[in-house]
Amino acid sequence: MFKTGINKLMPFGGLVNREIVGVSFSGNSLKISYIKIFSNKREVVNLLNLDTTSLNDIDIAKNIQLALGALKGRPIEVIDIIPTQSVITKNIEIPSVEKKEIKEILNLQAGRHTPYSRDEIIVDYVEIGTYKNSYTKVLLVIVARSVVRRHYEILERAGFRLKRALLSSEGIALTVSRTFRLENEAVPVNILHVDEYFTDFSIVLKNKVIFIRSIPIGTSQLKAEKEVFEIKFIDELKRSLEAYLSGDIEISPNMLILTGAEEKLKEIEDLLNRTLHLPIKTLPYINIFNISELARGSIFKARQVSFFDTIAPILNSQEMKIDLIPEEARVRRSIEERGKDLMRTGIFILTIFVTVFFILVSKIYFKGAQLNKLDSKYGVINQEAKKLEKDLGKISLVKNYLNSRGYSIEVLTQLHALVSENIQLSELRYEGDKVAIKGTAEAMSAVFSFVDNLEKSQYFKEVKTRYTAKRKDGLRDVTDFEIVALTERPQA
Repeated sequence: MFKTGINKLMPFGGLVNREIVGVSFSGNSLKISYIKIFSNKREVVNLLNLDTTSLNDIDIAKNIQLALGALKGRPIEVIDIIPTQSVITKNIEIPSVEKKEIKEILNLQAGRHTPYSRDEIIVDYVEIGTYKNSYTKVLLVIVARSVVRRHYEILERAGFRLKRALLSSEGIALTVSRTFRLENEAVPVNILHVDEYFTDFSIVLKNKVIFIRSIPIGTSQLKAEKEVFEIKFIDELKRSLEAYLSGDIEISPNMLILTGAEEKLKEIEDLLNRTLHLPIKTLPYINIFNISELARGSIFKARQVSFFDTIAPILNSQEMKIDLIPEEARVRRSIEERGKDLMRTGIFILTIFVTVFFILVSKIYFKGAQLNKLDSKYGVINQEAKKLEKDLGKISLVKNYLNSRGYSIEVLTQLHALVSENIQLSELRYEGDKVAIKGTAEAMSAVFSFVDNLEKSQYFKEVKTRYTAKRKDGLRDVTDFEIVALTERPQA
């Protein structure tokens, strides 16, 4: 079945926003889901299943490379789907409501719940709720680091790098919750997902998976020894319910939703109806996804296998809380994403710079072209205007000369009128708009009176006494002085 679909694993035409491949190393089988997320729809393109019982890791990598060879070199996202039987889950209470403290406490306590040391495990959790205002209930999920590392090595050997490691049960719980609109339900719902060798028992409440347990019985055992394994199956199911109720996590579920492999779904539903006092609803996953004809063919050829656990986590990857990727890979992914963001920002800034540059260059070019056109058009007029401007300058010069002619005589006349009889002028200097007056006065008061008269005159401004000095002239006292001022033409 696996080989028949390999050559058909080719991309469709059209605008694709994301291409995602989910790989699940489940028991003795390898399941691959290839999904395209378009701008307006999601499509399950192909589903592949391989029995890996007699294969080593190198052979598995070669088969993955053969299956996904057509996608190599394309920007696809590869997600590791961790099956429930590969993880350890514990429902515990944390004495804190702060997310940072909860994470620190879990990192310290995680090693107590496993036979591994803290360095040998990867830990994540789902926050279930807060009670007593100071405690937080969480679903702790632990996986051995060696399990995820093995998946990494196999896929890297095949030429692909894992982006995330998601838990299959959480993806199934989110899909079932959305399908039955359980987001606002106050009572938990039990989900039973049947696969070839295992059955996932999980309980979901308000879009959160709050309890997980793996039952080591699937369609293969129920098909081989039906009577024996039906009894064991019901017994394991009851134990799972008892384990949930003894943990005092939430109230008892009011409904059980059955989904998974097509082959035994109807028989298991009849079995549950006979043995459990709980409403049963069956959910054939093939009806809730947009599945291509090629993928549908893969489902019908492997009716004992469920691909629900590989499809659901991919389509809910944005909402999934649990990511079991190793911390070093998480850091590397963060650095790569920051690098990509930095590159996008650089390209964006460079694009803006180039755009602005071309806009400015185009404006300069068109302005220059327009200016050259105006220069050629108005060149003669400019020459005539320059000649007129030169003539106007000459006329202004003559006009100023004529206006100022006789002004010095007016200044002298005004000065003569302001000089009193007891003042004798000895020197008068008149340069441009500056005038300096030296003389002798019979008294100091005559000098102050003269200065006051100059300040009141319309012909003088900024009148200043540079110095005054008393001396004897025969038998009388006289005062020598020097006065400076600026001249101005009176307003007409």
